[in-house]
Amino acid sequence: MSVLLLLVMGVWPRSTPSPGQGAVWLADRPQRLLDGRLSYRDADRYRPPASKTMGSDRGAERLPLEELARLEKADPQGAAAVYLVRNDKDFTKQAIQHLKELPPSADRDNDSAVAKLVSGEFLEALRHTDAALAKQSRHPQAMWNQGLALEELKLPLTAARAFRQMAALAEEGWAQEATQRAESLQGDATQRHARWDEAVAAGKALLDPAPVSPPEGFSQFYIARLLFYDAVRAAPDRERALALVPLAQELDARSEAGVLEAYVRRVADADFSRRAPLAQDYAALVRKQLPAERRQPFLTELLASDEEDILLGALVLMDAVGPHLARFEAMASATGDRWFQLLVAQVRATVEERAGRKEQAVQLLVQARQLCPAPGLEYRCIFLRRELSGLYIQLYQFDAARDQATEGWQEARAGNEWALERDFLWDLAQVARFVNDASLARAYFTEFLAGAPDDLETVRRVRQHLADIALHQLRVEEARAEIDAALATGLPLSFSGALTLADISRMRPAPDDEAALRRALNEAMHGLGPGEKAIATHVLGRFFIERDAGQGRSLLWKAIEEAEPHGPEEDLAARRARAYSFTSLILEAGRRGAFDEALELVARERGQVLPPQCLLVAAVDSERTLLVVRGAAGDQLGHYDALRREPLGPQLDGLVPEVLLAPLRACTRVQVIARPPLHGRPGLLPPDMAWSYLTRLSERSPTTTLRPVRLVVTNVELPSGTPLRRLNTWTPARVLGEQRDTLAGAEATPTRVLAAMKNATEIDFFTHGVLNRYSDASYLLLASEQGRSELRAPRVRAARLSGAPFVVLAACHAAHTAYALHEPLSLPAAFIEAGARGVLAATVEILDLEAGTFFDAVRERMRSGVDPAIALRDERMRWLAEGRGGSWIHSVLLFD
Repeated sequence: MSVLLLLVMGVWPRSTPSPGQGAVWLADRPQRLLDGRLSYRDADRYRPPASKTMGSDRGAERLPLEELARLEKADPQGAAAVYLVRNDKDFTKQAIQHLKELPPSADRDNDSAVAKLVSGEFLEALRHTDAALAKQSRHPQAMWNQGLALEELKLPLTAARAFRQMAALAEEGWAQEATQRAESLQGDATQRHARWDEAVAAGKALLDPAPVSPPEGFSQFYIARLLFYDAVRAAPDRERALALVPLAQELDARSEAGVLEAYVRRVADADFSRRAPLAQDYAALVRKQLPAERRQPFLTELLASDEEDILLGALVLMDAVGPHLARFEAMASATGDRWFQLLVAQVRATVEERAGRKEQAVQLLVQARQLCPAPGLEYRCIFLRRELSGLYIQLYQFDAARDQATEGWQEARAGNEWALERDFLWDLAQVARFVNDASLARAYFTEFLAGAPDDLETVRRVRQHLADIALHQLRVEEARAEIDAALATGLPLSFSGALTLADISRMRPAPDDEAALRRALNEAMHGLGPGEKAIATHVLGRFFIERDAGQGRSLLWKAIEEAEPHGPEEDLAARRARAYSFTSLILEAGRRGAFDEALELVARERGQVLPPQCLLVAAVDSERTLLVVRGAAGDQLGHYDALRREPLGPQLDGLVPEVLLAPLRACTRVQVIARPPLHGRPGLLPPDMAWSYLTRLSERSPTTTLRPVRLVVTNVELPSGTPLRRLNTWTPARVLGEQRDTLAGAEATPTRVLAAMKNATEIDFFTHGVLNRYSDASYLLLASEQGRSELRAPRVRAARLSGAPFVVLAACHAAHTAYALHEPLSLPAAFIEAGARGVLAATVEILDLEAGTFFDAVRERMRSGVDPAIALRDERMRWLAEGRGGSWIHSVLLFD
């Protein structure tokens, strides 16, 4: 970007007269302004960091305009460094523009990471450092910047490791500072963990025979209240109970209810001749020292006693609430303590979850969370978040899961609730893994492992997931090493680990793989639901189909049969088992060149007859690709290979070879069946072809007898606090005689829009679309109602569109499809499932006025009787011929 354009944009750099080379990159100063390290040599001389202002930011550093103008023409990397060394957010856009002029390299990735660090986009910075280190594993600057990004992402142990690895390169100055940073990060994390350990130990010591007093500040730990209840229940006599009054008073002081001192005094007045033996057994139960043969008699005695507080605790610790739920709820209500109100919601949700009613479990927890935040109840409130995040993961609602886990992680960190903090860290890692965010997933899992590096169960859990992440990136040797590290613990792999091993063994087999697989599945079979059992069968079939095709096919069909009677539409595990099994069967048929059989399997999976001509079927799985086409005359051609060594990008240009495109070129339009994760990606077919993603699973496109109504959602009032700017005013072209309903401004809320959508026959959205990079899901931003403004795919999917509308989503990222292997997860797929006959949307950012004009023109062609795919193709080619629209034009897709 030129200095002149900089001035036009309103960034007014201050010049300095004839700077020397050192001044250009501030290298002549005794201290550096920039924490990050640049690849540009003249900007990377070591100096200690400069002091930072503890009030408002100081003014921007001067730019050497004359030298900058020269660099912008001759040395884009040097020009980018000029902007970045000043550590000023206002200059990062200019730096990034210069870096885009450079060819791909580790240096460019690293300097892009610095720009993201300066602008506060720490996750993007991490992704850039990962990209740099993938190209050059010992890139010093990228190693340093990775440590900075991890530190800002609150992953201190992983950041410390990055700095230690960088220090090992022994660069003068940088190595010493890296060592200091690593020691500081490690020390702070270790101290936080030690304080939590001390608090828990103090709480458990309250169960000891000799009276103890908890340390000062113990009551400030959120977990203190949980430990307090156990101590009161385990008190063997009146004196030990009364000794807990001071702690009860401290805890009451933090709470609005003040019920704990009354509880202690009530227990102190109990008949300990009857209570003491039960209290003694309860203490042993808490310490996990109650013999197995004593557990049921203990519970029977409690159920027959009046010691309801001990019974409350024992039912939870023994996971026995279910059969006694009504009594449990009555006892909890009688305490008058809101702690137990929240606990009841938790155990009721667990009962619902185990019965397969996960949505009902979510509603119970969401309703209970309305009592939060509540002083003194922080532990219970955070625990409810933990349960919610886990349920949302099971339901594949990753946006909601990440929101709950992030909030819970922050709350747990604020209260130094180390165990809960790790639970949320695990959930965040799982969300990142499920949405294929390798950088973030690897960072979270590595931090989790660093917190307990000697615990074999932790090592096994983390290593098998790191193997899965490497496998998805087709880093096969790394995946083999990670799964071997998990197996080396001597512990059986988990369910998901077995699935990962089955895939790794296809590409890098080892002699003991079958034994490890069977052991893992045998261990996992206890307590599995029907859908999960179908997945277990699938894993075996997936493994054997590479070694004994007949046995493998038999097992895979068995998995499908096990999944189908249990309602795959309701049971997510069954849905995955069915989809994964068809994937293996389809690709195995393709490997044999049995393309007719592959298409029959696709038809069976979808429950519909495939189009006899002008069809492309595409499937990929790790390194394997299967493509089958039917041309205009019904002529069929197939292609299979297992040669891919890098993951597919978001653009699929070039995936279909020309030899397969040729039969399709005679088609007026082509329907594409792309199995996940291909569905919804742009570029699968060239822009001069008229094509659409066949998304619906019915034989015919939905129709309606309702009178035509066009719903237009436009000029949406943005929610307060959003960084997005108001879009230009846009009203789609009106057609003579049409009935139009418009929702605009503050009225365009999700609830009102969903209600208006029901009977519309055409729907136009003109609003912001937002892609959540953390959860890999996009949503439409509408007007706020009760603090919520997002229209997400699950709510759309649950709608019933009686008017079978054709939907236009003139919004950024509206066609983005989240990474999944079992079904398309996107707004267009949700609209189709809800009853839309077609959806037009773009996968990337679009320009509001241009997009409005483009989509209007496509609509106009459709109204004249042109097929939607042809209308889209013709309008796209017209814009490309006129040089209009830019690259986003290629990302506009049709779903039907």
